[in-house]
Amino acid sequence: MIVVFGSTGNVGRHVVTGLVDAGERVRAFTRDPARARFDESVEVVTGDLKDPGAVLAALAGADGVYVATSPDALAHELTVAAALRRCGVGRVVKLSSVAANAPVTDSYGAAHAAAENAFMESGAEWTALRPAGYMSNVLQWRASITSQGRVYQPYGKVRRAVIDPEDVAAVAVACLTTAGHHAKAYQLTGPEALTAPQQTARVSAALGRPLEFVDVDPEQARNGMIRAGMPPELVDGLLSSMADPGPLRGGTPQPTVRQITGRPPATFDSWLARHLTELRG
Repeated sequence: MIVVFGSTGNVGRHVVTGLVDAGERVRAFTRDPARARFDESVEVVTGDLKDPGAVLAALAGADGVYVATSPDALAHELTVAAALRRCGVGRVVKLSSVAANAPVTDSYGAAHAAAENAFMESGAEWTALRPAGYMSNVLQWRASITSQGRVYQPYGKVRRAVIDPEDVAAVAVACLTTAGHHAKAYQLTGPEALTAPQQTARVSAALGRPLEFVDVDPEQARNGMIRAGMPPELVDGLLSSMADPGPLRGGTPQPTVRQITGRPPATFDSWLARHLTELRG
């Protein structure tokens, strides 16, 4: 039995389906069972990560665990790590971030690093997945594309090798179901490093309409994201990684996805083709 915390998230829902396809028994932990639209073989457990008792109960009989929580929820991940120490689960995969790479430069990265350390000390075989950022973040452009024909983002000259969430999930499934991944922190990227204007140009071509890229002042972007309800530490972490990704912070494509899954990661164009309807609104 593999328990998936964060089962309805951007990556977690694909982890659930990938595990089912691999023939594993899956228990999906969620606060909102209405969003857990999975194969009937999946055991859906309703609970809150704020409740240590619910977390411990969800781990009964588990062999492996996938953990992804909201970006400001270090306490939730520490709750899971404490429960792992009590029940002796054999393997845990934590969805982390390139922001956890040393040297850690912001509170967002520090929170991920602290959670990684907690799972290292849980007694389970552990793996940390550090994606460079997601292609699916482009879906956040939909409103301004629809209303203005514009894309707003800071650091337009910086290249990032963002990744398809389904590729991150495929790596997670492999780490949960095959040996050889203990004590590894994997840097996960897509196959090409693109600037936001380059992404915008490809979206424009796919939609068949002109789009203008607007390079936003970072402080203006920060204020806007915080007003939209994003936690300040998450905003600072995102902006930090966007400003200076570096070779191991998403600036350079890595071969990890192919090495672990046996297939190349999806290109931005292939991801875009599959999600074009969502961008049209």
